[in-house]
Amino acid sequence: MVEFPQMEPGIKIKLKLNQNLWGLIVAYVALGIAQHRELKYLSMMAMVLSAVMTLSLIVTTIAYTGRYWRSKKRPLA
Repeated sequence: MVEFPQMEPGIKIKLKLNQNLWGLIVAYVALGIAQHRELKYLSMMAMVLSAVMTLSLIVTTIAYTGRYWRSKKRPLA
């Protein structure tokens, strides 16, 4: 659980990240480190990983959105 100091005490926000977001975070952190330290091999690997993870996140988001809209179109019974 994460508590934010600017919110009322007792309000807790549960952060849920799937593997696509964790992979994207790792890829962007690696890319930042590689650019800062001027590591060419790590930079190339991080670029490839970030591209793959970004594409994966886009595909997953489209699939989840499609499933959500299909479930909303069903008549209530």
